[in-house]
Amino acid sequence: MNSSEFMNRLLFSAVLIGFTLCMGINVSAQDAQQQSEAQQTLLPEIDPQDIEIRSQFQARFPGLRRQPILGFNPRPRVFQIDPNRTPFFEDEETVVANLPIGVLDRPEPPRYTPLGYSDPQNGFARIGVGSYLSPEADIYAVGRINDKNRISASLNHLSTDGHLEDFTDSFRNTELGLRSVHLVSEKTTVQTKLGVKSKFNHYPGMILQDGTPGDDNTRIEAYGAYGGFDVNVAQTSLSGVRVALDGFSNQFDLTSDRPQLEGDAIEWGINGLAEYSRLGSNIEEVHRLRLATSAGGFDPLSLESGSWSVTKATAHYERLFNYNTEVKAGAGFSGVTDAVNDFSLYPVANLTVTHNLFAGLDLKGHLSATPKHRNVGDIYSENRFIDFNSPMEHQYEWLGLAEIHIEPVSGTTFSGGVSYQNIKNYLYYSRNDNVLNEGAVVPPILTERYYGLNFENANIFKIYGSFSQDLKPDVIWIQADGAWQRPRLSNDEKIPFIESLNIKGTVAIRPFKQLVVEGWSEYVGSRDDSDGNSLSSFFMMGARFEVSLGERLGVYGKLVNLLDEEYELWQGYPERGFQGYIGITYLF
Repeated sequence: MNSSEFMNRLLFSAVLIGFTLCMGINVSAQDAQQQSEAQQTLLPEIDPQDIEIRSQFQARFPGLRRQPILGFNPRPRVFQIDPNRTPFFEDEETVVANLPIGVLDRPEPPRYTPLGYSDPQNGFARIGVGSYLSPEADIYAVGRINDKNRISASLNHLSTDGHLEDFTDSFRNTELGLRSVHLVSEKTTVQTKLGVKSKFNHYPGMILQDGTPGDDNTRIEAYGAYGGFDVNVAQTSLSGVRVALDGFSNQFDLTSDRPQLEGDAIEWGINGLAEYSRLGSNIEEVHRLRLATSAGGFDPLSLESGSWSVTKATAHYERLFNYNTEVKAGAGFSGVTDAVNDFSLYPVANLTVTHNLFAGLDLKGHLSATPKHRNVGDIYSENRFIDFNSPMEHQYEWLGLAEIHIEPVSGTTFSGGVSYQNIKNYLYYSRNDNVLNEGAVVPPILTERYYGLNFENANIFKIYGSFSQDLKPDVIWIQADGAWQRPRLSNDEKIPFIESLNIKGTVAIRPFKQLVVEGWSEYVGSRDDSDGNSLSSFFMMGARFEVSLGERLGVYGKLVNLLDEEYELWQGYPERGFQGYIGITYLF
């Protein structure tokens, strides 16, 4: 890093800090007047849809004290739409089930509770722009058609012009979604969803004969659509009949300076669910029967297309014993097919026991066995440099974990646990080594080093924990969490591109109601590439502020990778260095 770059970054930081202080002084002067006016103002009337908007608002900006689901990674990569940004009526269990386990994500700022804005009436928008010409937008709106119909719309956008000088690395990630709720009767509701996705990025995987990167350009355009409905006939809040059906399709178009890398890949899928629930005779006792099926197909770039299916038939039991022990159990069978393996029949099991030993101490145990088939679209969101030329296989996973949650005093929590996963046909990445024009002199020999998909049995042992504390409620709070894991393939080699150690920490300060300032850091341990070579660890730091200028308008800014750390999530693609963002939050 030369002195001019350091001075530019220092100047940018000073401007942001100065702007924050100016806004803080201005808002602080108005705070007393607003408080006196608030004492003479009655609370606004709350429309039922306000509850939905507020829950969606909090879902997109969860507070630091919202504990993550231990053993899982709740933060997706920067290139992926955040699953926390889902509309309020999405099934949370479905979101949790799809969270990646034991994979690395680009260190991004943590999310925090927004300032003391008035409750949004129809929605909100957060729009900003960062260095490298990187606009971002998160917009959500909901409206009532009549007493029985409500509709919501969301727009998520992230793009950049790129930061590398010798390679075109711009990308875009946009998703537009529409959802509706129709109240057929007092007990029957119908939910629908419809959405489209549009993405593109460039591949950096060309290597010359002397080992230096080539300048050939390959671009991937990804388009997707999804839709479905969910009918719920509820006898009570815990019992009734549910029927759901949804589907999706994705198309990936590759254009390249090399004809061997051009083509398109297509994926489709459909999911169905039928469930019956009834109450038992004991407190919070529920019996369920569930039939779920998923099927789809994938047509790779140059291989034969293949289809797959996963069907599960299970029975479930839930009960609260003695008001302090909650038991959720399920068992059944599943039949699975895919493009590579013959038909397989698996047992399916799920057991979760949560016991409150005494006030402030909870113990939790979980054991599950279930098959699933990953979608190529989800894999592309995780690693946008895949080659779209690998046959897909299902996986079958045994997962066991034990956790402890302690809250010795109000505002202070400790959580920790251990987990073990044993996975058949675990999906991992390896870099290709395909010579495109062997023997050629002009143009020079090029080797394609994109990422291929591989499937092998694996196991992951993990120890994890977290800590959070309100040093002064709603004024100063801290949070830290970390995990050590041992990810191994069946031959006892380390799973490529997965770190063994990860530690994160956050400190947030709210000096007055209208201002929040945060700082965060993250350490990611070393990883191995697919050739067994070690990739360097890295340490990230960042900061962010948000200041409200009124009841509906606020300004935010963030500084990412303050140390200008050089690192790669995926070998061959240097991630962005220091980056600054500025934007607004508006409630309407």
